[in-house]
Parts: sequence; structure tokens; C-alpha cells
Amino acid sequence: MIAKLYTCRHCGSENIVKNGHSGSGNPQYKCKDCGKYGVLEPSRGYTEKQREQIINAYYERSSMRGVQRIFGVSRPTLAKWLKKKRK
Repeated sequence: MIAKLYTCRHCGSENIVKNGHSGSGNPQYKCKDCGKYGVLEPSRGYTEKQREQIINAYYERSSMRGVQRIFGVSRPTLAKWLKKKRK
């Protein structure tokens, strides 16, 4: 059996304790040294390639609701990506 040794993502300390679950059901931890809370292995939703594909589909005259139905991305997330792209 291989034991994983987790460290705090903020300060690197090994002094962490389990502290419930996040909204998506992942276990959440608290660092006793720096006091930060968080998930140790956060999941990334979309890769850069997927984001570009979704944004390009929107620029091909699809509506935001259409992109939402096809790719399963929420409209607020798509709007945030479009704002970043414009700047």
C-alpha cells in the first residue's frame, strides 16, 4: 500500500487536517499552520484547447444558449471567458 503525503498548497506545511467537503463533494482540508482552507487536488474543468473551441463556436454566430446546450458550459462561464478574450 502506498501512502500519499499531502502538503498545504499555500505554505507547503504537512500539518493539515480534513475539514468536511466542498460543494462538489471533494474532501476539504485546513492547514493548521497558515489557516487556509481548500481542496488538495482541485479538478480543472476545461483545457485551453477546449475553451478556444467553445469560444470559436460562439463566434461562428451560435447563441450563448446554443453553446450551452452543445458543450455543457454555463452561460456565466462563457460570458467570463468572452470578457477575458476581449481584453
